[in-house]
Amino acid sequence: MTVGILGTGRIGQAVIDRLNGFGCRILAYNLYPQAKAEYVTLGELLRQSDILTLHMPLNADTYHILDRKRIKSMKHGALVINTARGSLIDTEALIWALENGRLGGAALDVVEGEEGIFYHDCTNKPIHNQLLLRLQKLPNAIITPHTAFYTEHALQDIVENTIQNCLEFERGER
Repeated sequence: MTVGILGTGRIGQAVIDRLNGFGCRILAYNLYPQAKAEYVTLGELLRQSDILTLHMPLNADTYHILDRKRIKSMKHGALVINTARGSLIDTEALIWALENGRLGGAALDVVEGEEGIFYHDCTNKPIHNQLLLRLQKLPNAIITPHTAFYTEHALQDIVENTIQNCLEFERGER
């Protein structure tokens, strides 16, 4: 099986390290290669990957980096994993690919328009994100509530930054 890593910063590198023990072929794409991986063009990564996992920041260049055209270029039946930012993927194009069997499945810890839904009690109010509601109904999509960042490292950073901010506030610093 070939796993494509889209974004090889700290998190992408950690994924690569963990995948090495499974004996799969690992391909990578990043503007600035920094991991010990086989780097290929974005097109090659999409065409060859059985599983594509996204680990890059969201900015003007990466917004909908996985759009309908790129999804169509992916290996038929491939799986997509996104634990980075929801808007890296064009959700309408993803739904189309999942509904039509173009992609085999998607595991999403982040989705476009999740703001105001995850980490909020929506028991007695309607969810207006129609794309999220459609994704939830698909048998080949798994959605988790933006929890992939809950690592020991991330929680340690949160605690340290919170304490630092409190101390700065107490000293009258901005």
